[in-house]
Amino acid sequence: MKKFLMTCSVAMLILGGCGGGDDAPADDNGNGEQADGVSVEEGMALYEENCMSCHGGDLEGASAPALEGYSEEEVYDAIEQGPGSMPAGLVSGEDAEAVSKYVAQEG
Repeated sequence: MKKFLMTCSVAMLILGGCGGGDDAPADDNGNGEQADGVSVEEGMALYEENCMSCHGGDLEGASAPALEGYSEEEVYDAIEQGPGSMPAGLVSGEDAEAVSKYVAQEG
């Protein structure tokens, strides 16, 4: 019985040491880029270049609505469709995904 308990204890220590310790998000590949190839940092740069003049530096809105509280999908759809007076397709593809990810995370 002692051997069994000792074996179980050692096994638990070994298995316990195998998990955790990685503070990076599960979809982060370690260099700031997400597993899908889209980085939030790139999204921020694209936002500053293409969106900030209308939506503000802190997403608070200026001549266009504030962007706080929108999901990544809602932002992507707006970029693609161009609601109201916003032109459609200011950025596209992975750039639109990056901006959407940035706005959803920051908003």
